[in-house]
Amino acid sequence: MFNNIKKFYTKQKQILIVISTALLAILSFFNFYFIFNVTAQSNDECLWTEKKSNGKIIITFEQVKVNGVTWQAGIRDGDLLLAIDGIPASNNLNATKILDKIPYGDYATYTVQKNGKEFETNVFVKKLIDINGLGVTLLSFIWLIVAFVVVMSKPEGKIQNLFYRVAIFSVFFSTTALVYRGQQVENVIFNNPVLIVLVAFCIVLGTVFFPVSLVHFFSVFPREYSFVSKKWFKLIIGKISFGIFLFYYLLIGYEYFSVRKTPVSNVLGNALFYIGFALFVLAFILLAITYFKLPTKEDRKPILIILIAFFIAVLARIYFTFLAQPIAGLAFNNPQYFTPILLIAVVPIAFGYSIFKYSLMDIKDFVKNAIVYGVATFTVAGIYYFVIYLLGQLVSSAVGTEYQVMIAGAVFVVFSFVFQSTKDKFQNILTEKFYPEQFTFQKALLKFSSEIASTVGKENIFDSIQELFVHSLRIQTFGLLLKNEDYSFNLIRHKGINNLDLNIVDNDFRVANYCLECNKFGKKQVLERQDFKEVLEESSEKFLSENIYTIIPLFIKSKIIGFLLFGLKQSGSQFAGKDLDLLIAAATQTAISIDNARLYESEAEKQKLERDLENARRIQETLLPKTFPKIDRLDIAGKMIPAMHVGGDYFDLIKISDKKLFVVIGDVSGKGLSASFYMSKLQTMVGLYCTEGKSPSEILIEVNKKIYENIEKNWFITVSLALFDIEEGTIKFCRAGHTPLIRIRNKIVEEFQPSGIGVGLERGELFQSSLEEITIQFKPDDLFFFYSDGVTELMNQYDEQFGEEKLKLLLLDHSNNSCSEIQNTLIKKLNDFRGKTPQYDDVTSIVIKIK
Repeated sequence: MFNNIKKFYTKQKQILIVISTALLAILSFFNFYFIFNVTAQSNDECLWTEKKSNGKIIITFEQVKVNGVTWQAGIRDGDLLLAIDGIPASNNLNATKILDKIPYGDYATYTVQKNGKEFETNVFVKKLIDINGLGVTLLSFIWLIVAFVVVMSKPEGKIQNLFYRVAIFSVFFSTTALVYRGQQVENVIFNNPVLIVLVAFCIVLGTVFFPVSLVHFFSVFPREYSFVSKKWFKLIIGKISFGIFLFYYLLIGYEYFSVRKTPVSNVLGNALFYIGFALFVLAFILLAITYFKLPTKEDRKPILIILIAFFIAVLARIYFTFLAQPIAGLAFNNPQYFTPILLIAVVPIAFGYSIFKYSLMDIKDFVKNAIVYGVATFTVAGIYYFVIYLLGQLVSSAVGTEYQVMIAGAVFVVFSFVFQSTKDKFQNILTEKFYPEQFTFQKALLKFSSEIASTVGKENIFDSIQELFVHSLRIQTFGLLLKNEDYSFNLIRHKGINNLDLNIVDNDFRVANYCLECNKFGKKQVLERQDFKEVLEESSEKFLSENIYTIIPLFIKSKIIGFLLFGLKQSGSQFAGKDLDLLIAAATQTAISIDNARLYESEAEKQKLERDLENARRIQETLLPKTFPKIDRLDIAGKMIPAMHVGGDYFDLIKISDKKLFVVIGDVSGKGLSASFYMSKLQTMVGLYCTEGKSPSEILIEVNKKIYENIEKNWFITVSLALFDIEEGTIKFCRAGHTPLIRIRNKIVEEFQPSGIGVGLERGELFQSSLEEITIQFKPDDLFFFYSDGVTELMNQYDEQFGEEKLKLLLLDHSNNSCSEIQNTLIKKLNDFRGKTPQYDDVTSIVIKIK
């Protein structure tokens, strides 16, 4: 249900914005009407004071303005007001209502008592309006107009929506003008409970949320503060503000309908007034701090205009709240002292100027170009069709009136086709004139689309992409990130980016899910600057510091294969609207081209790999012993089952006398042709050093020295080397990082795992110091088992490993069998366990039994 509503809102957002703006504009017009016609107070430039005399209320004139309208009517301080236009003035409220009915510029007839004598005099009537309400209404109405243009240019933009939200709440806040002077005037709102409820809702909503939304907006514009993402900030602008609004609104409703005034509402109302004032000042401070943190003069220039206007507005607010009354004295006599409050309206005016002058919030000459472009297009189209119609009329009139309509229509159709190309050229000229960047981009994109299809090789494609965005469009900040196997996206092409380690890591699919969510609700699959902290989290600062404003994912079948990074356009504005649509189109073409190149290279790599694997298998087969040496008292079996990708295993049995045998088993860390190459080296060196009088440790130390000099740094070899001495009845065994040696004696399993690191990891000193050689006594029927990790780490379809426990149990169960039987049983068990799951590592084992 919620998703359906959200989807509908996203798709119909522009229509809803138009409707809401129209309703808010109507509300603003009501404010203006009430200010000038309903709540305006008649002003005779003096003060009426109620006094009691003989149990009756009398109205006394005080503070009569010298040369004011009452002064000119001959009235002075201390005179009594008896009636207005013949209607007795029983009290101030009654007299005020009588005077309010007289229009501005008319004269009211006052019946006055001076020194005990009554006389009538005509007083010119002025009007005193709610000047504060007018200032707030002007501010909200202008803000609404500017915000409407801003949000319509980019309805999905975070900053644009926050700016529009300020406009909404400012209009609600301005509705205080509807109830100015309360029930002292004939106000239809106070006679209708429904209107009271609605207006009170608007007033309280605006009172609470206008200053809050203002602070929220200036927390992200022009640069976002770090505290915006904090829980306490979200709590204040969300739940706490809503709680205050709800409590205050219900309290006012209770007081109105129960006709009982509570002290809480006065305290809370005053508190909200001063909190709102403080938040207004805080918004200015946030803007000022951000202004001084902006890196360049060009960045500061448009903000300076807004900052100055905001400063003027803050001064106007401070003056009106704290200084105007003491300076002016009686408001009826000096209303001009209160007019500076109108200066608060300069804030949205400054915004409008900066937005349209400097393309703030992605409004690139939005109104000017739209109007001029529209008028020019309409004019060209009008002239075009008028000429066609006129030619049709001339031809038809020449052949008579009988076929006039038919001939005119035929000529119209013919000339429409003939001059269509001319009209299209005019259209292109207009587009080039008023939207030069968009026109250039369209041409460059068409050229890119036609050429990229025939471009071969990833590097050439990358060069074409950079050529399109950097050279053709003159974008100063650009980057291309491509996906690695570990879900990280690394920089492979760039311009204007200093941090070459810039990357995106999407292990938790946060970016992918965000893009899919955007697509689900009909939004553009784009990350913009305001989205970075939400989506990229910790890494967002790296992109912000590099002046990246727009990130567009490269999709292939709903999977992200890379990202295009963009700074600002050549004009200095952010990509938006149709420009953003063009970027997305370019990104789609880019993704397809990169994927095609990847498939091409993958096929070529596959063929090369198959050749390498075949060569590696041949090499591996030549390294294995063709026959097993005959040694008294030793039963020997060995087997290596190669994996799909040639895992790099090797074993050998080197007989140096009738009583001595070296057993070697190794595993190269890599796979493929390189692994077989290092296996070959190992076999050669082991065969060279396995001579009479050499111990296993001495041999491995010599082998390590030679291998270290020739092996790549990310490669190494694990090796186990054992010397069986039949005369001594011993095995000298050492292990360079390889799997343990297993012995079965009297149905007991033992493991021998002397210390040692892999061959090729270190030059010699550490290798030698860590290498341990042990001597093992053997007896008849002892079973020794050498193996590679491919045995225990063999996987089945459930991603389970064969493991050491199964291996030991199998050896125990079959320890009485011959070595070849044990070997065959093991291979069968491994194959049964693996099933149809591919074998990704070589499986190597040597079984030796003492007779």
